Amino acid sequence: MVISRAARSRLGGLRRVELYGNPGTPEGRSKGGKRTCDFFRLHPDLARERNFVTLKEIKKPSRSVELAKLIGIMLGDGGIRSKYQLTISFNYKTDWEFAEHVARLIKRLFAVEHKISKRKDSLGADIVISSASVIAFLLKQGLKAGNKVKNQVDIPAWIMSDVEFQKACLRGLVDTDGSLYCHRYKVNNKWYEYLKLDFTSCSKPLLRSAYEIFSNLGIKTSLKGVHITVSAKAEVNKYLSIVGSSNTKFLDRWKRF
Repeated sequence: MVISRAARSRLGGLRRVELYGNPGTPEGRSKGGKRTCDFFRLHPDLARERNFVTLKEIKKPSRSVELAKLIGIMLGDGGIRSKYQLTISFNYKTDWEFAEHVARLIKRLFAVEHKISKRKDSLGADIVISSASVIAFLLKQGLKAGNKVKNQVDIPAWIMSDVEFQKACLRGLVDTDGSLYCHRYKVNNKWYEYLKLDFTSCSKPLLRSAYEIFSNLGIKTSLKGVHITVSAKAEVNKYLSIVGSSNTKFLDRWKRF
């Protein structure tokens, strides 16, 4: 039986709607878009030839101590600038080893590469991850894009529900937005000195959650303004014994005192 051109066109149209959905509806456009992305993902050379951008395949980690630590690092010195790029800031003169540690952590978690971007006329630098897939994943874990102070960010509930996740997240927070310094004072013409640990945040929810974690771990602190301070030498030692640090700058300073 001979099928007319009009009939073939109609059958082709029906088959297209079956595969890709009705292009006149949101559901159809969504279905068609997904099929197109799947096609170009299987044919990357053709995608590049047609200038079609596909999402990079990444490893999607389960909720873990390492992921909780990265969330803490992101809440500290990290930032999600757009749906395509995140950065983690550091001082490339004093924190280079820590930056390398963070880059290795990200690669273990997501199997993605990074770039280092140094700023002009300063010692500041950024670890840059360009991956919409990584950012979408982190947003689902409770992070927020944009200004952290304006958004009054907080530690995600899934981290607060597990003490090991709490410790890992606090470690990431203090390693980035914390400081360990020597406090000196004079009594009866005699000088005394001891280490203090300070964590600073202008996000009130984040500050309250960090304070709660310190309390849960039995570490005595004081909360005043935007600062959480661990003042007693024994409490600083307890923090570094229980929570620890991945920042060699912190550990070296601790050993010296």
